[in-house]
Amino acid sequence: MARSGWRSILVVTSFVTAPACAGDSPFGWLYPADVHPAGTREIEQHIDQQRTQSQGFYRNTLSRTEFEFGVTPRYQTSVYLNARAIDAFRNGADGTTGGPNTDISDRFDQNSHYRLRRLESVSWENIYQVYNPLVDPIGVALYAEPSWGPRNKELELRLILQKNLLDDRLILLSNIETDLERNNRGDDIEKATELNVQFGASYRFANNWSAGVELRNHREYEGYGYAKPQHSAWFFGPSLHYAAQRWWMTVAFRHQLKHAAGFTDEQREVIRDHRIFGDEHTLNQFIVKVGFPF
Repeated sequence: MARSGWRSILVVTSFVTAPACAGDSPFGWLYPADVHPAGTREIEQHIDQQRTQSQGFYRNTLSRTEFEFGVTPRYQTSVYLNARAIDAFRNGADGTTGGPNTDISDRFDQNSHYRLRRLESVSWENIYQVYNPLVDPIGVALYAEPSWGPRNKELELRLILQKNLLDDRLILLSNIETDLERNNRGDDIEKATELNVQFGASYRFANNWSAGVELRNHREYEGYGYAKPQHSAWFFGPSLHYAAQRWWMTVAFRHQLKHAAGFTDEQREVIRDHRIFGDEHTLNQFIVKVGFPF
C-alpha cells in the first residue's frame, strides 16, 4: 500500500483513539506537538498559583485568558490576557517581605504586608507543527510567544518533542524552553535568561480521563545568554485531565525538590533546606486549565 494510504488509515484511527475534545492537553505546564485543525477556535482559562516560601505567607496567582485559533493544518496561534495578584508578608529567608514577581521599591517597608493587583501583559502564542505525533514516528513542533506589558517584556521559545504509544493512550512529552526577560523590579530593571527542560508522561486510563506526571529543571542566567549562571531548581508533580465533547479540564501540581543550587553568593543566601526561595521560586505550584471549543 502507498505511504499516503497508510497515513490516511492512521489519521482515521487517531480520531477514534484520541481524547474526546480536540485541542485539549493532559499536561499542566508542558505543551504538546498537536495543533488545532484549521478553522477551529477555543477559549481557555488558566489559573496558575505559586504558594509558600521558607516562612511567613506568600501567594502569587497568575490568570491567563486565551483565545486560540487553528490557522492551517500545521499552524495555530493564540492571544493571552495575563493578570496577576500577589499577597506576601515576611516570607523572605531573612524575615522581610518579597518574593517572585513583586515590584517592591526602595521606599517600601519590607516588614509590612505587600499586595499587588494588575493586568500584567498581552501574549501572542505561535505553534508550528513540523511532524504530527499521530502519524509520524515522533511529533515535533516549534513554539514562540512574545509578551508585552508596561513593566515586563518576554520572549519564550520552545522545542516540543512528543511520542505517542499504546494506540495513543500513552503520551511521552518533552519541552526545551528558553525565555528572554526584561522586568521592572521596583526601582531596578532586571534582564535575565531562563532555561527550562521539562519532561512529562500521561496515560489515558479510562474514557475521557488521563493521569500523568511532570518534571521540570529550571536554570536562570543573568543578562541575555548563558554566560552568568544564577541558580538551578527541580520540580515534580502529578496531573489529571478530563475531556468531554464540548469542554475539557486539566489540574496539575508540582513541588520543589531538594536539589537546588546557587551559583552566586546572593543566590546561595536564599537557599533553605536545599530549596531556593527569595525572588526566584516557591515550594508549591498549582494550575487549573479549562477549555471550550466554539
